[in-house]
Amino acid sequence: MKYNSYLSSKNEYSLSKYHNLANQLKADGHHVINLTIGDPVERTYAEAYKSLDKSLENRKISQYPSFKGKVPLRKSISDWAYRNHKIELDPDTQICSTNGSKEAVFHLALLFDWSEGQEIWAPSLSYPVYASSAGLFNIPFRELPVSRESNFLPDLDAIPVDEWDKCQIFWINSPHNPTSAIASKEYLEKLLSLAEKHDFLVCSDECYNDIFYGELPSSILDFPQSQNWLCIRSLSKRSHMTGFRSGALLSSNTELMKKILLMRPALGVGTPDFIQDAAIAAWDDDQHPKDFSEEYKVKQKIIREALEKKGFNIFGGEASFYLWFSHPQFTTSDQLMQLFIEQHLVLTPGTAFGQDGEGFIRMVYCSTLDQCEEIAQRISALNI
Repeated sequence: MKYNSYLSSKNEYSLSKYHNLANQLKADGHHVINLTIGDPVERTYAEAYKSLDKSLENRKISQYPSFKGKVPLRKSISDWAYRNHKIELDPDTQICSTNGSKEAVFHLALLFDWSEGQEIWAPSLSYPVYASSAGLFNIPFRELPVSRESNFLPDLDAIPVDEWDKCQIFWINSPHNPTSAIASKEYLEKLLSLAEKHDFLVCSDECYNDIFYGELPSSILDFPQSQNWLCIRSLSKRSHMTGFRSGALLSSNTELMKKILLMRPALGVGTPDFIQDAAIAAWDDDQHPKDFSEEYKVKQKIIREALEKKGFNIFGGEASFYLWFSHPQFTTSDQLMQLFIEQHLVLTPGTAFGQDGEGFIRMVYCSTLDQCEEIAQRISALNI
């Protein structure tokens, strides 16, 4: 048998490596706190469970779900988009349900013809699925350099004009994983102007957009007149529903969505109806993400203060539940990693997301309040 060559060139999923390290340290008898995975441990939005229970109780037979989501779910997402971003989207032609965001992100490359050498572009520090999708489908993938000086977003002006025609998908993730960087409305406007001029699709991964501590971050949904964007949303972080696997694709471009709706049935991605019922409850309520954000704000403050007392330089932190930081005494991410392991705190080195992450490290704080206080105590004991 001849396997996909991409699999032969790769080891385990990069983020799993450090999660597995934490598990190994626990197996060795250490009291480890795993701060690598953005999987909230606090309560899931309670009304989602109530809707789930009611749906199951009333369901006497099990049948295939709609691949694009049933009408009440798509209507609920449409209403949410209008309430929060003042955009009118047709539930029937401009919205599609997904199983969380990861499967949708991975499958989007199937939408296009890549026979003329077009490329997928993404920031050099990115969610690994953008690159693994391109690799498994044998599509050229271009990493766009980022740095603290560029706000950890690609410098659009630094890309030669004649290169833009090679782009077919441009991934933007704001608020950004791993750095928490936020793309301004002006940045998104410039990117969409380039997309319209050079005919590529801006895929905006916005799964952290509803966890924020100041003004609502700009969204690609704020540009209803453009036909060159696709928005990917998820309940995983917004509603603490990672295990439900429920998200959505949204676009004002009905032709684009028509092609997506033609593509997805063959993938077998219909979300179970009882999960869709739970999702409706979550999309219908705008208050619980605000409540979760207030709780995260308190947790971040506890950990941020402990880090700053030890001389760490923290970038951003206005949204998501990640802290991205460096220290003037350490030049590599591995050095930072070892520093924290000595206190049995397992973080993710910046290089797990790309070489432009060298010298940085990412910490999640979607933990309990008590655990955040313990994390702060361990940070205070770091050997610096």
